[in-house]
Amino acid sequence: MAKIKSVSLKSIPESIHVGDNVSDITILTNLEFHPLDISLQMEYMLYLFVYDVHGKPDVPIILSNWDDSVFMGMQLDGKDDLLGRKVVSIVANSNPLIETPIALKLGNLNDSHSCYKRKLEVFATLIPAIGKASKWSEPFEASIVF
Repeated sequence: MAKIKSVSLKSIPESIHVGDNVSDITILTNLEFHPLDISLQMEYMLYLFVYDVHGKPDVPIILSNWDDSVFMGMQLDGKDDLLGRKVVSIVANSNPLIETPIALKLGNLNDSHSCYKRKLEVFATLIPAIGKASKWSEPFEASIVF
């Protein structure tokens, strides 16, 4: 079993100009692998989601399906803006630090509200190759006859 010890952001711009297309940041994820994971070279998918959080963070709902996992947020007191997502394939080893660059469009503002600053938070989840799997079916409809 693996453990996410910490998630942090590096290289965050001090100021963001409205209309700027790309802001490069780096996500640092510190992992800890069980010795059995390392000896068996277990595979994981690291999912990283960068949000601009407005109030309390959305409650994460994850349907784990290794490289095809789905992430949804259940709103509490306002809709958070998903700014970017990155998926990284990892093989368990003794190097615990994963640096993940991601380009975000921080200067593009949502039409529904105005903001004067960004409150960036990263949600990270580690999905093992051997573990539970979940998936929704495609929607279907049937007519009701009276």
